[in-house]
Amino acid sequence: MVKDLLSHGLKSQTRSSFWQRNLAVNILLGLFAAYLMLNFLVLGYFLDKILGELFPEASPLAKFNELLLYTALFGLAFRFLLQAFPLLDIQGYLLLPVRKSRLYHYLLVKSVFNIFNLLPLFFVIPFAAKVVFPQEGAAAGWAWVGLLSLIILFNNFIGFYLKRQFSARPLVVFIVIAFLAALAILDWKAVFPLSEYFGKAVSAVLQQPAWLIIPLGMVLGAYWMMYRLLHHFTYLDALSGQQEAAQSTQGFVALDRFGRVGSYLQLELKQIWRNKRPRTMLLMSILVLFYPLMAVEELGEGKVGMTLLMVSMAVVFPMASYGQFLISWESQYFNLLLARPVLSREYLEAKYYLFMAFICTTTVVCLLLGLLDYRFIPLVLASGLFSIGVTAFIILFLATYNTRPVDPGKGAIMNWEGIGASQFILLIPVFLLPMLLYWLLSLAAGPNVALGGLALLGMGGLAMKNRILSLVQKQFERRKHILAISFKQK
Repeated sequence: MVKDLLSHGLKSQTRSSFWQRNLAVNILLGLFAAYLMLNFLVLGYFLDKILGELFPEASPLAKFNELLLYTALFGLAFRFLLQAFPLLDIQGYLLLPVRKSRLYHYLLVKSVFNIFNLLPLFFVIPFAAKVVFPQEGAAAGWAWVGLLSLIILFNNFIGFYLKRQFSARPLVVFIVIAFLAALAILDWKAVFPLSEYFGKAVSAVLQQPAWLIIPLGMVLGAYWMMYRLLHHFTYLDALSGQQEAAQSTQGFVALDRFGRVGSYLQLELKQIWRNKRPRTMLLMSILVLFYPLMAVEELGEGKVGMTLLMVSMAVVFPMASYGQFLISWESQYFNLLLARPVLSREYLEAKYYLFMAFICTTTVVCLLLGLLDYRFIPLVLASGLFSIGVTAFIILFLATYNTRPVDPGKGAIMNWEGIGASQFILLIPVFLLPMLLYWLLSLAAGPNVALGGLALLGMGGLAMKNRILSLVQKQFERRKHILAISFKQK
């Protein structure tokens, strides 16, 4: 039955009118996939030389086994953000006399045959043929390839599981991400060398292929978890069990004590919580919080400017990613807002306080970098103050020029809806303005004075918050009818 269902899926793709109408696009995508495969083949073939130059003190195979842990985590994050589970493929079979368990197995088997699972093999096989087989022998070589294949399959199933759990229990996924990040930092600082232990475990499989039973059991466990998840969430009745979780957003009602501003802020938070695109965009922004880790060595060498750029991106990116569509999020009911007694000052003030929440959260998280190097602390504080007192107002002002509507219920991956020239203009002051000011002040009075200047500008913006919001309010009043017409026409 699973074989027949796979055949049906292939025929539905090749025989559909959509596929035929977009044949040229499909050919281009196929050529792009072939190009990626060729790049992975070349990279896998020369990987031993690359590792030999980067790590001359260790053998390429041993170092690859250690780095395999980070490769697997990166692949898992990449799948979580980009890979879609083919759940809708069984919609037409639910009313037919087909056993639901077979449909679940069909979905799980079909998920294995995708480009995300194929590309790593083009990277692994050349390295195995050039290094592993000649160095360790045929039995160990096949065991190594089998281990990496099992890791790919485990990532495939567990990535889908985490993605589905994020829709139902996002807090759990955040905890998992924070835990993995903590392990990565401990490994980076050699407090808990997890990658070294992982490399030894892979070497143990090379010495004794019978240890493959452990990763095989992990793959079967991930498969079973996805099977149980599909069994639970296939029917619409399963959503009734989430009613209590949906009502949990009523906890935002505590904001009502702050008047109209609190009510508008409550609506903003509910929109993020309940809609796919803003929620996914903010989740993706979490990855940017790790950018400053790449600048640890630069800070140790005294390259404060490059480190400040990384820190500024980490602090401001969640606010910028959400703020670029700040008014477009309400494009579907913006006319209703204009027809209601909504005060533009309180409407904009609520959005500013949401920005403050974003900045305070990312600033507190980035302050943990001070555990790695205390010199991160003034950089983070200067970036946080400048973002709250200057960058937030710039985003508020420029958001009034985005006339493209956005459907927040759609996915964020490969979704260009609402993106126009204003989004690219937004990047200039958001990321480059603090760097330009730091560079000018640093040339004039040194890096310490430059950081102090950024912080003072931010505190000055906070002190003039009411006056600046009045200017933004006038801009919004001038643009609101233009926005309403644009949202309605597009």
